[in-house]
Amino acid sequence: MSSVASSSSLVFTTHRRGQPRIERKTTFRCSSASWSAQEYSDEKKRLKMRALSEAHKSFLGRWHRDASKNENVFEYLEAHDMDGNRSTATYVQVWDTTTDEATNTFLGEGAFSVWTVSSTGTERKLSYPLGEFVEKYEGESNIFGPGPGEVHRKATWDMSSRTHEVTSTSQLGFESTTRTTDESGDWMTCVRRYRKKDGSVDVSCVEHFERTSLKSL
Repeated sequence: MSSVASSSSLVFTTHRRGQPRIERKTTFRCSSASWSAQEYSDEKKRLKMRALSEAHKSFLGRWHRDASKNENVFEYLEAHDMDGNRSTATYVQVWDTTTDEATNTFLGEGAFSVWTVSSTGTERKLSYPLGEFVEKYEGESNIFGPGPGEVHRKATWDMSSRTHEVTSTSQLGFESTTRTTDESGDWMTCVRRYRKKDGSVDVSCVEHFERTSLKSL
């Protein structure tokens, strides 16, 4: 962004009855700026970020799972016909505020995009706008079933308790993922529950993530 500074002066005259007039000169400085489209877009995002709650900001950044604190994660993976040993893999998530890709609209409070990578080869980016939405997928999914298929999802946000929840209904059953950050903003607790459609499985697990960077990217 380029800017050119300029200045202007105003003269104020004050006096009391029977006393000489006193002139006071005040100089104001201002600048004219030329913004690029990207700079303008970035500044709009920064302004909106300032309006986000501390609860929302406590989710942003890079999170590493502490596998030593896992609770029933091995069994949870096995219930999805996945290798339970993946419970000890390096698992990292990066949280950012969601932007609608179609309209480039900043969705704001409680809406997140989550990029996940792991040492087992997982690499995906999912967006969670608030409310109900449908997510389509191709190929075989251990979590949702054979593809092509779709998952009916709903994301909710409770600012007062720093809680973000996503529920998913697929051909295999129902799943909920509830994440909460602590008051320090250093730890995130993730509680997952899976109920198979035929009622033969109802299993939960708890994961703990430590925030290692405040930067989303």
